[in-house]
Amino acid sequence: MVSRRIRPLTAADLDNLPDPCSVCTFWEAGLIDLATSSEHTLIKRNWAEAVTARWGYCGVMAVNDGRIIGYLTMAPALYVPRLGAFATTPVSQDAAVVMSGRVVEEFQGKGIGRQLVQTAAAMVARRDIRALEAVGTYHEGTSCMLPTGWLEAVGFVVIRPHPVTPRLRMDLQTTVRWRPDLAAAWSRLTGLVSQPVPPEPAGFQPPHHDVRTARTGLILPGR
Repeated sequence: MVSRRIRPLTAADLDNLPDPCSVCTFWEAGLIDLATSSEHTLIKRNWAEAVTARWGYCGVMAVNDGRIIGYLTMAPALYVPRLGAFATTPVSQDAAVVMSGRVVEEFQGKGIGRQLVQTAAAMVARRDIRALEAVGTYHEGTSCMLPTGWLEAVGFVVIRPHPVTPRLRMDLQTTVRWRPDLAAAWSRLTGLVSQPVPPEPAGFQPPHHDVRTARTGLILPGR
């Protein structure tokens, strides 16, 4: 019997992500880090450990018979150095950032991506976080960025237009059609994820963190 479920993604799951996602640092490293460092595995692990330590998870994943068949990473904006490379950022202070995601080819078209987003929304809705935001792309083909069309299909709305990399938002307070799914998704997660008590506001800035952050004030022409 096939056993499929959605559960939190933590640093311990990193090595089991579909290749090459376990070592990809498109979002987790700043532009200078990407240009000067070859330690992508270390950067990715430091990022995952720091976000997991702060939130209890660094995303969500779909597991089928023990195999990760899909995932979605997310984090506070403070832990997403690459955001500064886009003209449509910064993100809103009340939002968590959805970074990257993937469903393996044989399981695409089965609604797994939507389930991942619903679960991510349920997890952040338990905090003082009112929205999910993402920088999408209109570029077609393989990318570490989520397609704008897919983000819109699962409930995001463009709030900062751009010809290539718009910023999108899912407001958890006003997107009414998601609310029953949020409650159901959270009930399935009970006991699988630890929650800091009390939950911290989305805009909370800790005194320090151990993720390598690059200078994020860069804006790439045409991005």
